[in-house]
Amino acid sequence: MTLTIELRVNPGKANELYQTLQALLSTIRNAKGCMDCLANQGVRDVNVHVLTCDWDSRENFEVYIRSGNGSALIGAIDLLVEEARIQVGSGAKWEGSEVLKRIRRET
Repeated sequence: MTLTIELRVNPGKANELYQTLQALLSTIRNAKGCMDCLANQGVRDVNVHVLTCDWDSRENFEVYIRSGNGSALIGAIDLLVEEARIQVGSGAKWEGSEVLKRIRRET
């Protein structure tokens, strides 16, 4: 399952978001079921970041997003991002950050 998160950062927060995503990468990569995770900053527009993570199953992704580290990712999006587009699974519809919050609330 591929998770794709496209982020347009709040003005003046590009460097802070980049550093935050870099710090979160190791926790994501070490999570059970994460096969790969990459964060990229736009070349033409430094205010755009893309986080792409491949998971062996949706279940393991959901365990991660409900963890403290998943909460940190959601918190960074809430604090630093002007607009988020999130796709949970290839071919899934694009949604806002509320999709991650909804998954956290589900049991």
